[in-house]
Amino acid sequence: MSIKIFAAMMGMDNDYGAQALQVGDTLFLVKDPNNRLDEQAIKVVIPPIGKVGYIVNDVDKVPQGCWNGAGFYDAFHQQTCAKVRFILKDIVIIELIEITYIPNSQIDSIRGWQFR
Repeated sequence: MSIKIFAAMMGMDNDYGAQALQVGDTLFLVKDPNNRLDEQAIKVVIPPIGKVGYIVNDVDKVPQGCWNGAGFYDAFHQQTCAKVRFILKDIVIIELIEITYIPNSQIDSIRGWQFR
């Protein structure tokens, strides 16, 4: 069984916007513990551009089938990789492609929506 974890990226209006991204691009997800608005913030970075957005961490704004940032924040050390899978008007859906482990408390939630 291959487990796929998807997340949504927003906040691109303040940076470069979705036009800086293409489906298939590799992105780096970097923990941002010094973020004053969200202690579990995960910023999305494209070298050499820099930060292009943040992983959505508000449960009311996370699209169905995606995890919020807090859901996988502890699943990697400082950074991990993801691929752009879908680009919509104001949101980008990414798939995590490198992850250290999935917290045991999250395994059941993965199984719940993976087989719908």
